[in-house]
Formats: sequence, structure tokens, C-alpha cells
Amino acid sequence: MRTRTLAVLVSVTAACGGGSPKTPAGPTPPATDGADAAVVDPQPANAPPVAARTLTAEEKLTSASGATFEVAAGWSVAEAGGVVTLTEPEGELTMSYVEVEAAASRAAIAAAWQRVRPGFALAEAEAEDAPARDGWDGATQIVYVTPAAEQRVVIAIAFGKGSTWRVWLLDGAQAALGRRGAQLGTAVGSLTAPGVARESWVGRPARPLDAARLAELDAFVEEALRTADAPGAAVAIVEGGKVIHERGYGVRELGKPAKVGPHTLFLTGSTGKSLTTLLMARAVDAGRFGWDTPLTTVLPTFALGSPEVTQAMQVRHTACACTGMPRQDLEMLFEYAGVTAEQRLASLATMVPTTKFGETFQYSNLLVMTGGYAAGHAFFPKLGLGAAYDKAMAAQVFAPLGMKDTTYDFKRAAKADHATPHARDAAGAIIAVPLATEAWAPTVRPAGGQWSSVHDYTRVLLLELGRGVVDGKRVVSEANLLARRAPQVKIDDERAYGLGLVVGTTAGVPIVEHDGGTAGFTTSYFWLPEHGVGAVVVVNAGESPLPDAVARRIRELVFDATPRAATDLAEGVARRRAAIAEEVARLAPTPDAAWLAPLLGAWTAPGLGRIEVRRDAGALVVDAGEWTVRAAERTAPDGTHMLVTTGAPFAGLELVPEDRDGARVLVVHDQQHAYVFTRATK
Repeated sequence: MRTRTLAVLVSVTAACGGGSPKTPAGPTPPATDGADAAVVDPQPANAPPVAARTLTAEEKLTSASGATFEVAAGWSVAEAGGVVTLTEPEGELTMSYVEVEAAASRAAIAAAWQRVRPGFALAEAEAEDAPARDGWDGATQIVYVTPAAEQRVVIAIAFGKGSTWRVWLLDGAQAALGRRGAQLGTAVGSLTAPGVARESWVGRPARPLDAARLAELDAFVEEALRTADAPGAAVAIVEGGKVIHERGYGVRELGKPAKVGPHTLFLTGSTGKSLTTLLMARAVDAGRFGWDTPLTTVLPTFALGSPEVTQAMQVRHTACACTGMPRQDLEMLFEYAGVTAEQRLASLATMVPTTKFGETFQYSNLLVMTGGYAAGHAFFPKLGLGAAYDKAMAAQVFAPLGMKDTTYDFKRAAKADHATPHARDAAGAIIAVPLATEAWAPTVRPAGGQWSSVHDYTRVLLLELGRGVVDGKRVVSEANLLARRAPQVKIDDERAYGLGLVVGTTAGVPIVEHDGGTAGFTTSYFWLPEHGVGAVVVVNAGESPLPDAVARRIRELVFDATPRAATDLAEGVARRRAAIAEEVARLAPTPDAAWLAPLLGAWTAPGLGRIEVRRDAGALVVDAGEWTVRAAERTAPDGTHMLVTTGAPFAGLELVPEDRDGARVLVVHDQQHAYVFTRATK
């Protein structure tokens, strides 16, 4: 549940599936000739600041050295003394860009701070270096210590080319980073400079994945399982309208001999959003509604905390990540026992937007859930929302595609050939966890609660690459299939979100993709529409880097690209282990008794319900009712003491003790939200 800031800022939206964001192996900004750029002229260091201007459209800025980067509409830009300062529309976060001549990144960062904020002296909380990549000689990011109560983030990122370092300095509210992360990531990710060019496969032919290449892939996956410390995985590939590879690797559960196979069921998470939008496309084909039909026409009970956004919502908007509604997942992870689809839908009445409609990418599981239930209701209006969705998916998607393995029924999955979920505890150990750990998924299943196999996902890939036709039969109209791929909102300089799909380019080649993450599973699937190739990769481990690494390796084999997948995976795992070691050093499994005593007992918070902090057989635990995990005392870099969960699968949830209005409370921060637990009366 904790998110490392590097992943948030540099690759803020890469984990659409619900796992932690992916940490990039290095900067990869695109090449550009800067022909359409606005020029930012340097000024003497003692020059007065120029009045800020607010951008009415996205703009590419160019520095005196020829470096360029993109800034989103609505942001303000001011320049003085060679420092470009960007301020987000709400004014709660600024990001300054500085160019510095220095021998090393840290010297450059220190010099940049002195130009932007003389006397800056915050301590480092964590620092990471990235290797040379795509024309850059290297990169460094530093996250600084700030008081936990402030929920403030201060970061420096430096990209080096020769003796010139391009430095970003960010300071602002954590909530602003949450709502504007995509725009921040675009600015940082789009940075380029003379001599810097992103990897490109444009113009390369797609090589057939013959037996020799598939053997290379198999060897890679086997090694990746060991590198990523993952129990098992499955991979399937389609090429030229045929399934050319289906294979399982490793075991379904650690310590048990049963092997993973092509029909083994995995909980495939947010990849299911694209299945839900297939159901929507079928409903549009059938005349049940249009993409632009007001949502309240289809689902009269739908209501958000904003009447204006409620009325503006069309069917397509449930899956576009473009409405300004923030991600708000903790409620569904804390309170799910006995919760119906109708109750989950009703909970949206408390949600309010944090950015303007259509302004920026903000991912929402609950809105996709709503769209799926609306589509099911359109087909079967007399059934409850959950039953209607299940029946509609079975009849309109699974049956026509021949997806015989896929189900939303946990009991059916438990009786079938299925993989066990695995997650890491605070010390990084991978542990098998019960299927009940994933029991939050059924109430939001249109957003990604399906159990499926790589075999069944080949049917989806064949349909997508066949532009709505599979086995010679049209399942969905080409127009409505492709409507799902129309960009709805920009994610970063390479990608946009469509309708339950990510569309963009990889090394310049068009790609459609989505990932999925749950507590104990990670999935990635993609297809290259211009080359007739697609693949799906699943692993029975939460927050695993393996699917991305395997997907990258498949594309390397297709385009004879520079083999980076293994190195990227190893470096990412090494960074994760180093971060875990830093966190473990801050934990006290046996908290100070005097400090802990006031925190023991029952607590309640709106949205998250009741929890209990207690000792259980000598161990400190947090019991949320639906789940119970071990906990410890954590000392934050600023010296704040807090409770933190350490047991799989919910390691890293921080409960910060505070005194408010003369009473002790426990506060849980989740991006743009703060949940305040007060002492339960009974």
C-alpha cells in the first residue's frame, strides 16, 4: 500500500491494475527537433521574476541549451534567472527546471537548489541512481525528509548528458501529486536534449516467433522466475491469427508440486476492464445504449457526490479515467464482507472530483465497476446488478469468444485448476495467502474480478487483432471495438487511456495494452495491431515485475531489439530489495509498551469501518474484520512514530497517531484522501 515516489513521479500511471507503480530502469525521453516549441530565454540570476502565464493548451517549452519538455494546459509558467517554475492549477505544488554544469548528479542537484531556494537543507530520505540509457549518461532521484503530518513531498531528479545536468525540483502537497501525477510524469518523461534519443523500432520488420525464439523466451521466463522470486507463471502468444505458444512455468503454490499450465486460473485484475468494455461495445451494437448515452438513463440509481459530474457522465466516461474522479480504493479493501453490488454503487455518492472533467488522467476502479453494472443492467434489467453483469458477460463475451475457463465465481475457481495468490511481507518474503485474501474483488468485479487462464486470453487477443472477428465469426462490430481504443485522456508523452485500455507506442511502435494487479497476482497483456502479435503474461505473486519483463522480452524477440529485459528486471529487483532493507531498519516488531498502550483497542473511520489493534499470541496485529495482519512500530525519517502493517498481503499500511481536538486518533493517508480513525465506543 505504500508507494515509492520515484515510481509515482517518473512513471506515475504505469500500474493501472492496482498493484504498485512500476519503477523505471532509467529515463527514456523521446527525440524531438523542437520545431514547434516555445522558447524560454535565460536571464541573469539577479533578474526580477517574469509574471507567470497560464497555459491555455499543452505547450512544449525549449531551454537555451535546446532541451524540451511538455507542460499541460492549466499550469502556470514563470521564468527568471534560467529557472523555469511550473505551478499546478490549484497552486499546491511547484516544479522547477534548472540546467547546471557539474561533474556529478548530486553536485548538480545541490547547485540547482541553491539557485531555486538558497539555504535549502532538507535531509535525504532515499536516493536512487539510474544507469545510462537512451542517450542519457545517467539519472539520479532524491526524496527528502518532510514531516509526516504535512503530507508534503520534496523531490529532486537530475538527468545527465555530458557535463550538463537537467534538474527537476518538486515541492508540494502529496494530494496534488496524486491528482496531477500524470501531468507531472509527462513533463519529466518528455524531457529530451540534443544527443538524447529514445529507443526506436520504427521501420523494423516483425520477426516470426519461430521455435528458436520461443526457446529463448522459455529460458528467459524460467530465469525470470528465479530473479523475481515468483512461484509460477503462464505465457501465451498469438501471431498471424493463430495461437503459437501456451505454456505454464513453476508451481501453483510454493511448497507444493502442482505445476502451472495454460488452463490454470489466475485472478487477472484490471485487464478485465477491457472485457467489461467489450460488453459495453456489444450493448452498443445491440442498441441497448450508445457510448454517449447519459449514464443515469441506463442506471437511474447512479449518483456521485457532485451533481454536475453525475449529469455530465455518459456511458463512455465510466471507463475513460478522464472525469476528474480520484482513485479511491481503500474502502473496497477494508469493507467488503457481505457488501452487494448495489451497496458498492451507492457508496459513490460520497465521491467528489479533484480535477476538472476531461482535464487529466485519474484512474477509478469504482467508475469502471459502475459502467459494467450499467451494461449488465441494460441486458437484464430485472436481475440484481451483480447477477445481471455475470449473466451478460457469460452470454455476450465469454460464450461468443469460447472463454470456457473464465469465471467470477470464487467457489468455482477454488474447485478448478487454480493458482494460489502470493504476496510479500514487510521483510520481502514471498508467502502464499488464502484465496479469501482476494475476496474484495467480487463487489467490484467489472473493474477486474475475473479468474481466467492464458488460454482464454488468447481468445481475446485473437478478437482484438481480428478487429472484432474470431474463428471467422464477427463477435463485435469493428467500429465499436475500435471505439474502445480512441484516446480519451493523456497518460504521459507516449500513452493515453482509451476505454479500459491503454493506447500508445512502445519504441515508436503502436501498442494496445493493460496490466492487472491484485493482492496476490500480477498480469500484463498487449497486442501490436500493425504487426499481428499479442501476448498475455500472468504470475501468482502480487506487485511482481515479472510480467512486464516477459512482455518486454517478447517484443525484443519480435523486433530483434537490444536485450534489456533481463537487466531491467535484475536492477528493479535490486532496487526493491534495497528499499525493503531501508524500511525494515525503521521497524520495531516489539513496540515500546508505553507508546503502544494508548493505541490498543477498537477504532472506527468513515468508509473504512472498524479495526482493532491488539496483541494476538504475543504478536501485534491490526484486525480489520475482513483480514488480520501483523504490525510493528515504524520510525519515519522525520522521527514520527506510527503503526505499520507488516504481514502479507497488506504490508506497508501506515496508521499515524495524532492528537486532534484533545483526543488521540489514527490517520491513514491514501494519496488524495485521509481517513481518521477515532476510538470506538463499543
